[in-house]
Amino acid sequence: MTKGGKFGLMILLAAVVVGAGKLQDTKKQLTYDADVAPIIKRHCLPCHLEESENRSGLALDSYALMIKGGEHGTPVVPGKPDESYLLTKLSTDPPFGKQMPRGRRSKPLTKEELKTISDWIKEGAKEK
Repeated sequence: MTKGGKFGLMILLAAVVVGAGKLQDTKKQLTYDADVAPIIKRHCLPCHLEESENRSGLALDSYALMIKGGEHGTPVVPGKPDESYLLTKLSTDPPFGKQMPRGRRSKPLTKEELKTISDWIKEGAKEK
């Protein structure tokens, strides 16, 4: 390969690397409204409505109520999925209590749903 050919190849590789970086920069940030609320509504309501009586006092009707929390504090620690008991209680074998959701018609969240919630928390748990 000639000297000019190597230089051209290096420019092409640099363009590919820069282009890959731009793809990562344009990734959509997860939000409660768009990504998490539908999962919560599907799996956690009606048991965790503000008007429902549940032992934890945790209402998940809205972002504001979820962040307010219940008897055990706020279930979401933005940026820290491992410290967010919302994710812990939805996962298999939580360190306290039973896995959520519970009930005869309830099904555990899928791996994709758990990942969405985990990634949302990791990204800062934004509402919109």
